[in-house]
Amino acid sequence: MVGRGSVIRAGVKIWPHKEIEPGSTVNESVIWAGEWRRGLFSSYGMGGLINVELTPEFCARLGAAFGATLPKGSRIVVGQDHARSSRMIKRAIVSGIVSAGGKARDVRELPVPVTQFATKSGRCDAGLHVIVSPLDQRSADIRFFDGDGLQIDKRAERRLENLLFREDFRRAAFYEMGDIEYDEPNLEYAEHLLASVDVDAIRDAGFRLLVDYDYSEASTVLPGILNELGVTTIPLNAGLREGPHHRGVPEETALISRTVRADVGCMLSPTGERITLIDDTGEVLTAHQTFGILISWWLRSHPGIVLAPAATPDWISTLVRECGGTFTATPGEPATVLRSSAVPGTCLASDGEGGFVWPYYFAAYDAMYTLAKLLELRAITGVSLSEARALLPSSAYVTATEFCPWEAKGRVMRVLLDSHRDQALDLVDGIKVFVADGFVLVRPDPDEPAYHIVASVADEAQGQNLVSEYARQVREAQQGNGLHPAVESALQGETASQ
Repeated sequence: MVGRGSVIRAGVKIWPHKEIEPGSTVNESVIWAGEWRRGLFSSYGMGGLINVELTPEFCARLGAAFGATLPKGSRIVVGQDHARSSRMIKRAIVSGIVSAGGKARDVRELPVPVTQFATKSGRCDAGLHVIVSPLDQRSADIRFFDGDGLQIDKRAERRLENLLFREDFRRAAFYEMGDIEYDEPNLEYAEHLLASVDVDAIRDAGFRLLVDYDYSEASTVLPGILNELGVTTIPLNAGLREGPHHRGVPEETALISRTVRADVGCMLSPTGERITLIDDTGEVLTAHQTFGILISWWLRSHPGIVLAPAATPDWISTLVRECGGTFTATPGEPATVLRSSAVPGTCLASDGEGGFVWPYYFAAYDAMYTLAKLLELRAITGVSLSEARALLPSSAYVTATEFCPWEAKGRVMRVLLDSHRDQALDLVDGIKVFVADGFVLVRPDPDEPAYHIVASVADEAQGQNLVSEYARQVREAQQGNGLHPAVESALQGETASQ
């Protein structure tokens, strides 16, 4: 499959069943690799086809390169999900780390936030986690973390890429070789979580909770925590099994939650980072509705800064102010939101996709802690999820995606900036134009040749019109020379007069 806007040079051969990313320029034949990509990293880490791109040989070099970015003797936490392919990739990476003089601390099969916790609490220098991609079972994702358990920044990614491509990484002498040690951080993680919530309040409430684990590693960690909290739990899809994961909450999960009269129902993402809630009537909440409920319950007693992407609906920022907090918009990449949450005074952050950060607890997207905290707030307020949802403001939220070649992205931004220079703007993530009763946002996708247009206004028809209008402006700006049409006409007039 050849992505839209791709350029394939003369003489290049592409074998069947290969994938070319949209907007790519292919200079070499694609025979063994499954796809042609612009770089190794995306907003969510590094990914590739299992045993085609992420081969044991490549992963060993990757581990050596990652180890070489750190001093000799550095301790690196290494975790994985339960897939056989993840185990193969992890072990190959570990061999590379040891060859570079690093010490690999193997924490085996864990949810991603527990690996991040083990990295920080164990005072390690870095960490990584290997998972099968939730979107494509043929692919695997590799997350790299710094000593604080945060995803490494762009500078560290570029350094790792350069070392890997040049193969300019050190090989430790036989007497400097690293080692492999093993750790079980589950108990320490559970103790830390339980110490951060009001256990007695949750126990006294006597909740009935339905949890759809979707066969993830969270099913090996969360049941013990819920037992300590005295929660009556109805588990679905517990245990570990290889295979496709759900893209959303299955209809039967919501139906079962309503049938068993659960006070709260939820589904955890395969990585254990994101959560989708189901209220006591069986209604599935959107990520924004969940965020709104957490804000309304948490900020009234703990006012502070709330972080979320610039594309977050306008009613969220209004709700934050009404609850005595301060709303701050961030770029849309989850890793950027997470790093921004380290700002002093931040009490809650969201990536807009069901991932929530509680900075006072731990800087990570942790669905298990979010669930425990939600149960605590539900017990303290005495308000059901359906009642809290009914109290939330509502507005139109319209989105669209417009293709834009990589080389035209900068031109589009310049044209839009010039055409809106006299209007109220926010440039945190793309161009946000404030209009009556809301905003319209035009932001470039960091991983794809595309622009996303978001309108958050009071009226659905107005939102549709705004999205259509700005999609048209993006298309027209791609064809120009980087100047606003009025400026271009003025320059042409000056040229003609000369």
